[in-house]
Amino acid sequence: MTLTRRGAFAGVIGAAGALAAARATAQPAGGGKDWSGLDAMAAKVVADGLTPGLTLAFARRGEILFSRAYGSANLETATPATTRNIWKIGSVTKQYTGAAFLLLQEDGKLSVDDKLSRFLPDFPLADTVTLRQMLTHTSGLGNYTNKPSLRAFLQDARRDYDRAELLAEMKTTNPMKRFEPGEAWAYSNTAYVLLGLVIETASGMPWAEFMKTRLFDPLGLSNTAVDDAADIVPGRVSGYSAKPKGGWKNCSFISMTYPGAAGAIRSTPEDMCRWHAALLGGKALKPESLKTMLTPGRTSKGELPISLTGKDKTPVRYGFGLNIGEADGRTIVSHGGGIQGFSSSLHSIVDTGFTVAMVVNCDGQPEGPDRLGPALREIRMQADKVSLA
Repeated sequence: MTLTRRGAFAGVIGAAGALAAARATAQPAGGGKDWSGLDAMAAKVVADGLTPGLTLAFARRGEILFSRAYGSANLETATPATTRNIWKIGSVTKQYTGAAFLLLQEDGKLSVDDKLSRFLPDFPLADTVTLRQMLTHTSGLGNYTNKPSLRAFLQDARRDYDRAELLAEMKTTNPMKRFEPGEAWAYSNTAYVLLGLVIETASGMPWAEFMKTRLFDPLGLSNTAVDDAADIVPGRVSGYSAKPKGGWKNCSFISMTYPGAAGAIRSTPEDMCRWHAALLGGKALKPESLKTMLTPGRTSKGELPISLTGKDKTPVRYGFGLNIGEADGRTIVSHGGGIQGFSSSLHSIVDTGFTVAMVVNCDGQPEGPDRLGPALREIRMQADKVSLA
């Protein structure tokens, strides 16, 4: 989730410094592939001032083939980024939330076709939307991060919320209903925050505890957790926002209770790769559950939905917290993330098990055209090509 009004939920060391930092934190390349071209592309992203820091990892079924860090983890202390740093991953969180629901369905604690009213009976429209629709963004619920002003959003995002307060905040979503449930597709952070509250009701434990005991610990994701600003986290990266005319400033503070199950997880690119290996390799979920997670949501008429806000009428293929795409006959699962000071992406080719994970510690660009997004997309596409060569 990019928690800014845009609602699309990014002094830097020079090229020599970036390359030196990269070499100092490199992991051995593997898989019999030459990653040097991609190494140079990533170093150039930092050298060109598009982000203070960047870390990426390439893996095949969990085996790390290439892992490297570039630039700075903290500009004020001149701390170089390393592959051991911990980053906020924003909306990449949503796929972990989707998997948690399928674990609860396996436990018999809920069905993804239950109405929201089974767990949150007092929430507006709860008797009209299903958990499946919420997971696939076809519920029609609005998006609470689209505040009337950026100032209003930042004021609301700074303080901690308990369960009752978060539920009350979700009730301020305006508009609450964007379309009839199952009629179209529209991204909803409100839906995913509510899904976190459903996990708590169904499991009888806090969302963060459920994620740790049922996903992170069993899968060996030792550097992954639901973030809390109060935690002492060795290697925690500082996040930045771009100044309008160039340069960086510390990003606005956000309590991670505010994005909740929509975007509050922290991790590393290597752990993100291990997560996809476990998920796609059948270690996180039973086969039928995995199939459900990777099946694009459909309208009440059984059709792939059309985005309410999209510029074209291309059907949306979105599963449980994952975009489901195709390229050259191969299925690709992916999701991006953005939150104050950070942007991330996680992308896997399903049949080959090749995964690309990238994180940067900025949440936007100075005035002018976006150069960071295209540069990171090019790295991902080139990595796919190298992996298939």
